[in-house]
Amino acid sequence: MPLIIQKYGGKSLATPEDVRQVAELILRRVESGEQVVVVVSAMGDTTDRYVRMARAVNPEPAGRELDVLLSVGERISIAMLALALNGLKKDIAVSLTGAQAGIITDTVHTAARIVEIRPLRVREVLDQGRIPVIAGYQGITTDKNISTLGRGGTDATAVGLAVALGADRVEFMKDVDGIHSADPKLIPTAKIIDKLSFEEALEMMGCGAKILQAPAVEMAAEHGVTLAVGNSKTGVAGTIVTDKPLVRQTLTSVHVTEQVDCLTGLQPDAFYRLLDTIRDCGLSPLMSFHHENTCAVTLRPGEARYLSANSCEVDRSLDLVTLIGPGVTSNNDLARAIRALYTEFKSSIVAMTATSTRISLLMKDRHAKSFAEKAHELCLRSPKTGGALPPT
Repeated sequence: MPLIIQKYGGKSLATPEDVRQVAELILRRVESGEQVVVVVSAMGDTTDRYVRMARAVNPEPAGRELDVLLSVGERISIAMLALALNGLKKDIAVSLTGAQAGIITDTVHTAARIVEIRPLRVREVLDQGRIPVIAGYQGITTDKNISTLGRGGTDATAVGLAVALGADRVEFMKDVDGIHSADPKLIPTAKIIDKLSFEEALEMMGCGAKILQAPAVEMAAEHGVTLAVGNSKTGVAGTIVTDKPLVRQTLTSVHVTEQVDCLTGLQPDAFYRLLDTIRDCGLSPLMSFHHENTCAVTLRPGEARYLSANSCEVDRSLDLVTLIGPGVTSNNDLARAIRALYTEFKSSIVAMTATSTRISLLMKDRHAKSFAEKAHELCLRSPKTGGALPPT
């Protein structure tokens, strides 16, 4: 019998009507012959509301007591969803906190990491033919205190349980049909990508795409756990993320980040010190380059304020375009079509970096969106849709 982990985010559980709809989808999967373990986030914006409540009594809430408060949101979600499931079929669901599910973390409050999962209670519930509904984002520390895993921690809970239970895959059910080839708000022709490699997914997330929590994807890649991203309203998973290399040479996705923080005026020794500082602050550069005497680091808009880097200038007039896909820099029709775009926009390209699966271009004069729209046409003309690449 297949074992599936399903994760539902806060938007999928925002109202009682949403909770009932999710319950119906889950029960349908179980009645089709699958075992399902459900992991949930807090309903709607509950966690943010609790943070505001904490700040109303303490301007700088932190530590154990903040974790106790923040863990409440997921406990409400598991109770609500289990009640909804039991309303559809008597005693079919059992709610479990992170601690009851055996999620053991380190002792770093509000940003804990999972160190071990002992899913004995989860297996008992499954063996009874019932549905475990588990609180994501939380666990119990090695010294027996409630802990939370930080932003996106429910994703890590779901993947960690999949590894511990030997699940067939993890399904992340959201308010979208899958992962898009571009931001649909920026490029309306963006399409759902049917398959991604872990490397591509992590590259996209490195560009700022809000797909999943990066450590969760890294954990899935390490253990070969297949991931799926789909719609919580329909139950259909539109995108599969797999550890198997994808045999294709296509442009998978295009990403635009406008008005990035570009740190310039760096000498080589200061450049490498700045990279260390950025890592120490928990940030990740969107792009960095060191060519002869020219050094620069590009961060997401507003991130430069977290650095005490007085020896460099911050240029906010540039935009970043990133193209992701296997073979984007190879000697093939796709790469030649991309090079033709470089020629067309040559006067606007300030800098470029490339790997085998990623090309990043720093652009001026607000031409990034036009470049991205033209580049995205290559996504639409991938072998899947049967189109031909334009001549070069």
